[in-house]
Amino acid sequence: MKKIFLAALAAGVMGSCWASEWSPFLGGGLTAGGDKLTQVTYVSGDTQNLHGGGLIDLRAGLDFRMVNSDISLQGVIAYHTDRSNADNGSVDFTRMPIEFLVQWHANEKWAFAGGIRKALEPKYNGSGAGTQFGSDQKYKSSMGWIVEGEYAITPSVGLKARYVKEDYTSRATGEKADGSHFGLLGVYYFR
Repeated sequence: MKKIFLAALAAGVMGSCWASEWSPFLGGGLTAGGDKLTQVTYVSGDTQNLHGGGLIDLRAGLDFRMVNSDISLQGVIAYHTDRSNADNGSVDFTRMPIEFLVQWHANEKWAFAGGIRKALEPKYNGSGAGTQFGSDQKYKSSMGWIVEGEYAITPSVGLKARYVKEDYTSRATGEKADGSHFGLLGVYYFR
């Protein structure tokens, strides 16, 4: 009887400690920074640069907020790309980052986070006339780190400003490229 009572008490305590709110979220935004990977020159003479830290970031994640706590944990998978398109071809630098963050909620409106990021399958691709600006290349990424602040516009809508420090190394040449960047992202939490 004593063991049953202790097991029930432990289960109750653990249940209240780990009671939580799970919130999936979607987001996206713009990033800037990193080394210039290539410069695309159009027939018109216009140019566009592709950077290791640019440009479009689309993401989906899960926020795990412990009840009666100022801390939440976030897991994210994203699609991050810098791309240049023309009628006769395109070039892009794409990667699929996975991120894990610990977020501290300072109050109802502000939260601050830090975490790690690993970009999966970073690669540079050219197609059509875009192949003249460099051959297809695969990269390996370093383990990156993230710092960010988030402002809650509403309980479900947030605006994040972030900095990511990461590097890429060409698998073919061993040349390093800085992928560090600043970003401004909007997120929607399904609460």
